[in-house]
Amino acid sequence: MRIGTFTPDPSLARHIQCFTVLELDGSAAFGSPERILPDGIVEIVFHYGAPFAMRYAGESFRMQPTSLAVSQTRRFVEIRPTGRSGFVSARLFPWGACRLFELPVEEFADRSIPAQELWGEDAARLEERLALAGSRRERVRALQSFLRGKLREDRNSALEGWVRAIRNRRGDVAVSGLCAELGVGERSLERGFREGLGMTPKQFARLTRFLEACRALRSGGWTSLAELALACGYADQAHFNRNMKDFSGLTPRQFLAENQVSFLGSE
Repeated sequence: MRIGTFTPDPSLARHIQCFTVLELDGSAAFGSPERILPDGIVEIVFHYGAPFAMRYAGESFRMQPTSLAVSQTRRFVEIRPTGRSGFVSARLFPWGACRLFELPVEEFADRSIPAQELWGEDAARLEERLALAGSRRERVRALQSFLRGKLREDRNSALEGWVRAIRNRRGDVAVSGLCAELGVGERSLERGFREGLGMTPKQFARLTRFLEACRALRSGGWTSLAELALACGYADQAHFNRNMKDFSGLTPRQFLAENQVSFLGSE
């Protein structure tokens, strides 16, 4: 298995965290399915090898289309290869999707959508270009060029500041207080989050707190789960346990014991 990560050029760096190219000689090298926890971020994937199979929590595995966007707001996904694979992906910032898609994210929240439903024949032409490309860097350049042509800086421009305000407080914030601080009405705030992230500000704050707890669990240094729960803004350990189960399908101790669970969260 070969993985390369590439930094976006300056014109896209504000909206895209990174590009990734993965190549796999066969499914045996991958091991058991990988569980990817929700993070409120859309990832765009273009396969030039055998597409992966994927399932959302509560569903069965299905073959991915050649190109797609994957949204995760409340549910984890599991992925597994189906053969000799290769793909290039763009991992967006939470506010990036509304700058690249005409379709509001709430229209495909917690599901995947074929890239051709987002960009029509332009996506099909990019699929062909990526399939013929001779190197990983050439594929990344092609995807960057394509996304530069779709970028609209003027759409939902306040969303980045709203997202950062919630993240700066690690999700421990009331929506009413956030609105007062930002000088925005609750209705406008909710509309911006639904369009850009496919969830409400309250749901995003809950998800942010969950991801902070995942980082704290993995980093260690805590003496009890009850202590960690309080440090992460939960009322008690029972509340923390329910949140972990809702988002990951695992208890905190199961989460720690699993090797094939990943989460990425913010920057």
